[in-house]
Amino acid sequence: MTTINRMLVANRGEIARRVFRTCRDLGVETVAVFSDVDADAPHVTEADQAVRLGGPRSYLDADAIVEAARAAGADAVHPGYGFLSENAEFARAVLDAGLIWVGPPPEAVAAMGAKVEAKTLLAAAGVPVLPTYDLDDLDDDDARPPLPLLVKASAGGGGRGMRIVRDAAELPEAVASARREALAAFGDGTVFAEPLLEHARHIEVQILADAHGTVWALGERECSVQRRHQKIVEESPSPAVTPELRRELCDAAVRAAQAIGYVGAGTVEFLVKGDVVAFLEMNTRLQVEHPVTEYVYGVDLVRLQVEIAEGAPLPGLPPSPVGHAIEARLCAEDPANGWRPQAGVLHRFEVPGVDAEFRAAGTLRLDSGVAGGATVTPHYDPMLAKVIAYAPTRAGAARRLATALARARLHGPVTNRDLLVNVLRHPAFLAGETDTGFLDRHAAAVSAPRAGADAVRISALAAALAGAAANRAAARVLGELPGGWRNVVSQPQRTAFTLPGEPGERVEIAYLITRDGLSAEGFDGVELVSATPGEVVLSVSGVRRAFAVHACPGVTYVDSVLGAVRLAPLERLPEPARQVEPGSLLAPMPGTVLRVAVEPGDRVTAGQPVVVLEAMKMEHQIVSPGAGVVAALDAVTGRQVEAGAVLAVIEEHADDNADDNVGTQ
Repeated sequence: MTTINRMLVANRGEIARRVFRTCRDLGVETVAVFSDVDADAPHVTEADQAVRLGGPRSYLDADAIVEAARAAGADAVHPGYGFLSENAEFARAVLDAGLIWVGPPPEAVAAMGAKVEAKTLLAAAGVPVLPTYDLDDLDDDDARPPLPLLVKASAGGGGRGMRIVRDAAELPEAVASARREALAAFGDGTVFAEPLLEHARHIEVQILADAHGTVWALGERECSVQRRHQKIVEESPSPAVTPELRRELCDAAVRAAQAIGYVGAGTVEFLVKGDVVAFLEMNTRLQVEHPVTEYVYGVDLVRLQVEIAEGAPLPGLPPSPVGHAIEARLCAEDPANGWRPQAGVLHRFEVPGVDAEFRAAGTLRLDSGVAGGATVTPHYDPMLAKVIAYAPTRAGAARRLATALARARLHGPVTNRDLLVNVLRHPAFLAGETDTGFLDRHAAAVSAPRAGADAVRISALAAALAGAAANRAAARVLGELPGGWRNVVSQPQRTAFTLPGEPGERVEIAYLITRDGLSAEGFDGVELVSATPGEVVLSVSGVRRAFAVHACPGVTYVDSVLGAVRLAPLERLPEPARQVEPGSLLAPMPGTVLRVAVEPGDRVTAGQPVVVLEAMKMEHQIVSPGAGVVAALDAVTGRQVEAGAVLAVIEEHADDNADDNVGTQ
């Protein structure tokens, strides 16, 4: 057997940290690689050694990674997931360099890397598949595939390079857009299409195979709760899989592994709808959602990967499943605005009750790629962390996970936390009624913010009281007049906030603190118990609640049992230079201008694309909010823009058909 002593992880973020944790347990030294924007990232500081690669896309530079392994004296490379993890040429380059590849043979990676050929190969092995359609000749009407279609990237996965097409007129642009996104994410722009199997369940089987002919199938995971074809909630076992279906799925997964001589950890994915079971793809790597299998089967999949790479056989029969595990992907994205990725400083990142060091026996686990104080950049996937809960029952796991997420303090870019909590508490989810259309069916219920209007108002009151306490504390230190000092003491203190991301929403607070206590306009039955700059305790109709307040530049965060609230203190005298011209279209996040779809003077309609940005490996359309004329255009193709940059100015027109008016602009 071979012994691995020092391993380089050719990845970043939470998966690099996850592999490092197992390496520490095994006594294996670790080597991180990092791009310039990740120089201070947690995965870099946790490794025993770290090697700089270069620009943001340098994680795709196979030669640089192999050279980094040589320079650091590593004897093995673990690819993680994403980036080059399913690149057969990278696997060959690692092996050719005399290093141990902690993954399947390059031939197996290549066999599954091209999804069209993979489906043909596995169909011959008896694995059920959907038909595949060629997209090379879109000009031939007779050659166009039947609708609806799902356009998919041939390389990689994770929802990148996927587009649903229901109208033939949309097909050319969908294909072009999918190719661009696939190229940016995986370095390969090849796409294909297959029938869209709507409202199916997304079920996958975890496999492990050693070099001695043994293949394990460690049950199934259900990953049906998705947005943009990307999973956000995963669980094991599936609430819908019967013992008979489980045997069918596991047998098909084992046949798939045997057909390509698979070695290592991998996942075979299926769509299941009624009696239809169809192979979706095979991921020749560790999956994002692997922790739910680790919990239910009591294994460390990374440890098994390392042992298999060292030549060890799998230890006897696979373990039996016990209990239920659910994982939620916590992402820096705004579900209320088309799942738009977010960037910025993560002022605070705390999830209470989690096991900081992975142990399979724990009941609540956090796999995180970030820490408080980190900057979320637009260069990579928006996932910040995975929170995983385990319990004897599915209901217990869902409750534990929802509560942990609800109590988390996430101060910085907008996240999908509220949506995840709403999903985990939704009656349809708890009943196991999940499929790939779950979010579409329940969009209104799961997208609603947990903190309603009343919660926002009382949180704003808490923020105002905490701000006054901070002013008093600062005044005492400086020997000045107390904060909030006024000439007319009978007049209330007034503070105004806006809600970030919700233009026009304004919350005004007016209050007095007298000998009789707190008197706040519009807050009957509210009493002040205590107030410090960081916490305000209020009694509301006899119910005492604590509000944790964290003031950051330009925004104040308030956390309580009522939900998390973000408030932007309103300046009384804003500087004119910071005012934005009406009709301005602003960049919602830092990114690169991929395409400009209009010219100055063009007439546009509501919803018409104006600019396309590329950020976090995805394309984002910036559309006109209404009918009008492009009065100014600052976006230039290929240019980097910061969040809040003015891309264009749309001047509204009352009569969109008034050609004479348009001509005068």
